[in-house]
Amino acid sequence: MNVENAIQGLKDGDVAVRKEAIESLVGCNDECIIDDLIVAVTDDNAQVRFKAAEILGTFGESAFDKLANEYDAAEGKNKRFFAFALKETENPKAVEYFANSVNDEDFGVRKVAIRALGELKAEDQLDNIAKGLEDEDWGVKLAAIYALADIATPESIKLIKQARRNEDEKDFKKSCNKAIKKAEKILKAKEKGETVSSVIPLSTIKKIEKTNVQKAIKEYEKYLEGEEPKDSPYKRLCILYRKNNDYDNEVRVIKKAIEILSAKKPGKEVYFQKRLEKMS
Repeated sequence: MNVENAIQGLKDGDVAVRKEAIESLVGCNDECIIDDLIVAVTDDNAQVRFKAAEILGTFGESAFDKLANEYDAAEGKNKRFFAFALKETENPKAVEYFANSVNDEDFGVRKVAIRALGELKAEDQLDNIAKGLEDEDWGVKLAAIYALADIATPESIKLIKQARRNEDEKDFKKSCNKAIKKAEKILKAKEKGETVSSVIPLSTIKKIEKTNVQKAIKEYEKYLEGEEPKDSPYKRLCILYRKNNDYDNEVRVIKKAIEILSAKKPGKEVYFQKRLEKMS
């Protein structure tokens, strides 16, 4: 389904058609679909809404202003999905929006907002993140723990330890222990002046591919951006872009992989050189 047909499909009264349309837009980077995706975020079907939010998040700065405006105006479940899309842009400008939402009446919005503050490394928002530790919703409490681990400062670790002391529930304490271990590892690396990688394990991304191709591409791209000396994430990117008929991005990945691997893992670049030759 081409982009024009997909946009029309999103307006169809048949939910099956809308689902097919939104799936066909996975991997599309044409900014002309942003406005239609924003409308789709409020679709009656949860699958369409979630997928629309996922795709919007990949547009980053290009979609940020429109998403921020929609987020400000939305309420309830609509705001939850716009919150998710806004978080996925990974834009530092989103911090102020999420900071204003830690007391939102909807638990889903509070959870995404607090988690986002951690992922955006908003160290100046510790007080707002800590509010989640007192939340009545279990998911919000866990989001706060994970966000504090992402911040990874002596202050944030202290807050996690305090939350662990205040809670009797064993699973919560286990989550705290895991968060503390992660935060201390990151803090130790930062104190040594080492770069803390934001990539997640390749095995995890491979699982993500099954349900969220858009997210998988985004995570594999982080390996490329960090010039990681591994060929597998670059191979997966090529495959996923080929499936989406996105040859420009496939070529971009191939050329970058050749540059990185020829310098860091001589011999590994041969696969990509042959792939590029076949495309010529």
